[in-house]
Amino acid sequence: MALTPHPDFSSQVPPRTDDVIDDAALERVMREVPSGALTLSLLTVGLLLVAWFLMYAFVFLPRGMVG
Repeated sequence: MALTPHPDFSSQVPPRTDDVIDDAALERVMREVPSGALTLSLLTVGLLLVAWFLMYAFVFLPRGMVG
């Protein structure tokens, strides 16, 4: 079965004037995005650690020592 390439019509359309991004706006966005990703990852890891601690405290400790 031969694959035919998908035609790329986006290169034939001229950019709109409202699509143009100035350098200052681009720098501002690129400064904000990594901090949001870092915040989300820290929140996720924190919730994972809290869930692990709660499981340890309420499941494993009440069962006592093994053996």
